[in-house]
Amino acid sequence: MTYFEDEELEETKIFDISLFQLKTKWKFSDDSIFLSKFATEIENKIDSQPKKIIEIGSGCGIITILLSKWLDGENNSFFAVEIDKKMAFLSHLNFKTNNVKAHVICGDIKELKFKEKFDVVISNPPYIPVSEGKISPSKDIAKWEMKLDLKSIAKISSDLLESEGRLYVVYPSFRLGEVLSNFFKVRLKPVFLRFFHHSLSSNSDFFALMCQKDVKHKTEILPPFFKIQDKK
Repeated sequence: MTYFEDEELEETKIFDISLFQLKTKWKFSDDSIFLSKFATEIENKIDSQPKKIIEIGSGCGIITILLSKWLDGENNSFFAVEIDKKMAFLSHLNFKTNNVKAHVICGDIKELKFKEKFDVVISNPPYIPVSEGKISPSKDIAKWEMKLDLKSIAKISSDLLESEGRLYVVYPSFRLGEVLSNFFKVRLKPVFLRFFHHSLSSNSDFFALMCQKDVKHKTEILPPFFKIQDKK
């Protein structure tokens, strides 16, 4: 842990895993858990064959860890790409702590080249255009599209995927239209969509989406998820 001598770490226990996070950096929240459950539910219905899975923007590693614990089958291969050096090291630390075999790659996904294609791409990407809001120095590249915007996520994911490969993302609900538009342009067809609400009476906060490359499936809207049931 000498790498973090100038940073304070805090440990979180969730779903029988131990997760270290940096107090000064962006921490995982409901959207990462929601996306992980969404992807697991769909992937486990497809098959239990070994899969090559890559996460774009792994942060503390929570999504890759949960997929490694929850997915059916064995011998899945996990790759986690993170542009921030400290967060990449944190992913590695959390993988080791939770006995997760995953390859951590520290670098800009826009500049990386892979010889192989992947069955699954998953990402909880930056979601705020740089022209909107006041950028927070401690959360800048995690929230704002400074290093990776929607158009880039779409193209990179399509390039990484095998034919009929699957992309899983989570975005704020108000961006649904432009998300679908960008994915259609790179042959990623929306197949499953689920909205997240904090309560029965609240509007949707964000959505999880599964797109598949080069398919003609109909889009299925899954029942919404409500975090808190309103009291009558």
